[in-house]
Amino acid sequence: MTAAVAQLALVLHAHLPYVRQPDQERALEEYWLHEAIADCYLPLLEVLTAAEARGGRLRLTLSLSPTLLTMLADPSLPARFLAYLERRERLCALERRRQTDPGRRALLAWYHERIEARREQFFARLGGDLIAAWVRLHDAGRVELLTTAATHGLAPLLRDQPGAVPAQLRVGRAAFQALTGRVPSGLWLPECGYYPGLEREIAAAGFTYSLVEAHGLEQGQPPPAWGVQAPVDGGGVAFFGRDPDSAAEVWSPTRGYPGHPDYREYFADLGLASAGADLTAFLPPGVAAGRTGLGYYRVTGGPGPKAPYEPARAARQAVTDARHFVRRRLAFAARRAGAAISRPPLTVAPYDAELFGHWWYEGPLFLAALGHELDACPDLEPVTLGQHLRDHGCVGNCRVAPSTWGEAGYNATWLRPETAWVHLQLRQAAEEFRELRLRYQALPATSPSGRLLRQAARSLLLAQGSDWTFHLGRSGGSDFAQHQLQAQLARFAFLTAALRRGPLPGAREEGLEGLKGQEGQGGWESKAHPGCRQSQHAPAIQPDLKSRPSGVSRGDQETGWPTAVLETLAALERLDAIFPELDLAHFAY
Repeated sequence: MTAAVAQLALVLHAHLPYVRQPDQERALEEYWLHEAIADCYLPLLEVLTAAEARGGRLRLTLSLSPTLLTMLADPSLPARFLAYLERRERLCALERRRQTDPGRRALLAWYHERIEARREQFFARLGGDLIAAWVRLHDAGRVELLTTAATHGLAPLLRDQPGAVPAQLRVGRAAFQALTGRVPSGLWLPECGYYPGLEREIAAAGFTYSLVEAHGLEQGQPPPAWGVQAPVDGGGVAFFGRDPDSAAEVWSPTRGYPGHPDYREYFADLGLASAGADLTAFLPPGVAAGRTGLGYYRVTGGPGPKAPYEPARAARQAVTDARHFVRRRLAFAARRAGAAISRPPLTVAPYDAELFGHWWYEGPLFLAALGHELDACPDLEPVTLGQHLRDHGCVGNCRVAPSTWGEAGYNATWLRPETAWVHLQLRQAAEEFRELRLRYQALPATSPSGRLLRQAARSLLLAQGSDWTFHLGRSGGSDFAQHQLQAQLARFAFLTAALRRGPLPGAREEGLEGLKGQEGQGGWESKAHPGCRQSQHAPAIQPDLKSRPSGVSRGDQETGWPTAVLETLAALERLDAIFPELDLAHFAY
């Protein structure tokens, strides 16, 4: 490079849907969180703190979703995560007694050492507080933290639902600030989903920059002169474009790094593909198969049997791939070399954080090796998105084009025949909530009506997450996704129906007198709720309220509300304990 130093913005998006199950000691869905902590988040922190300790150049932009942050802040997490590690450790011990092959026994000993290392890192070094660790790295300039929509709602598919997009963005930003103590400048758009006009909502929520899929810029008007190698002003918000080449090198199923024969085979996890393993002590009761984080085989390649996994061999390949990644970035940037350019060409490389350690087991090794390669390569400077924007600004104005990442690039992954009923019912629920918010928002937040309204908002937000429509109708998480959607829509129906009916006849709730003629509609007989009307393609929606008491005739003497309503409301506030300081003004539009 002669004219300018090229820059690399590595962007990781750490997100999991809200899978907290406080009423279950061992819920399979919470294993997603525990596995991500053990195999993704802790290794990533280790890579970054090691780079910091040696004075290395590696830095990155990290998006932390509000749902993930809420689960990481749960006071019960350390004890539950420790129990998970101990179950994985016991599984290793059982397998070592079962296996006679020396190679497998050595591999199991290696896994055991890694479990011990993660336990020591989480408890002894981090004090069980991952959020504090990320914030410290943010304050030190090693990472730049940003966030995403409240429950990862896909904006293009929520744009016609009253108040949905502003609520997702504003509630998400407020939750991030409450949980981290930091104010995010950048926004990760869920699924990189953009529609024309979304920039106004982004700016109104307080964000200054975001990023979109490559064709969002390449098909923009006018087409950016720098393509995806520089941010554009998309109407008061700066937009970065995803670099397609660096994306393919990691994500492509045919030529991506994770498919190399030396890496561990994702689909050969001990809990999914190993006959004879005793999983009863590891998996929740009644679950016959599930991921354990342990595996004996590498990708190998070809139709034949899988070869044994060799950690040292995989680690060497990670170094080779990191070196190749850096060379490729320099080669692409060199296309602009030789001309009088005013800014360094930028490669924006965004990925799901869980790719590194979960889908690609050696992903953290790749990141560590990438850090060392960057230390030895002064021509490629690692930067955060905010840093590049502060130093170089935007290259011009552009009307960003509609876009998402994923199949076909235009919402197709989340908009399929199997998901049509979801979008219909979410719209009906949003319209219902708009009416109730306008009617009841002036009531005290701590009153039964105020609590019912806010809990209905939480259920609506949780139902809007893009994770459910991604999994619906697909193998793997489809049943759980459908269960979550049904549960949240049923909870929303119960809460809004209770709000409409109001206290028992003759009761007076503070602030309710001004709504004379609007409360208590329909009495307390059971009725189908208009916010949950069934479509012919939708599964039957039944409330999933294990703690809901029977009967509604007995009233609470202090409030005048049916005891069953108040007890069910309290149960839901415990089950869906997210966004505790929910501001209903965020739903205005």
